[in-house]
Amino acid sequence: MKTSSLLLSINIILLVFIWVFVGVNYAGLPETVPSHFAVNGNVDGESEKRAIWFLPGIATFLFLLLVGIPRNPDSPMLNVPGSYRNKESLKLFAYSILLPILFLLADTVVESILIAQGKLQEMSNAVFVLLTLLLIVVGIHIFKMIKESQSEKSKI
Repeated sequence: MKTSSLLLSINIILLVFIWVFVGVNYAGLPETVPSHFAVNGNVDGESEKRAIWFLPGIATFLFLLLVGIPRNPDSPMLNVPGSYRNKESLKLFAYSILLPILFLLADTVVESILIAQGKLQEMSNAVFVLLTLLLIVVGIHIFKMIKESQSEKSKI
């Protein structure tokens, strides 16, 4: 199985998990749920219960956006080096960036619901770990793109 196919499968599972987790827990939520957190993990904003659907919506939008990128490797909207202008490279790029984003959104959904249910007092540090992972993945791709772009220029 190709790495991109594995990443896509994991991303699909994460997206489905986000929707199912919210759907299963929605009826038992109080009328207000945490919607914003301070850096230390404490709740500093609340919204109506229905606002919990916002995160699965964002996750779906980002999923569709990043899954759609590899459909047209020659798009003028893509600012990537020529070596990335093939479907497999773009799939690996898009799906590897999507993975930590969906993990971050899944963690936020789970912890928000657990806090709303009184099973958790504050957000954990998992958010910082996942943000670091996202920055590392993006940084690796940027480094590879710069390196490959420079090697393409030197061939000219």
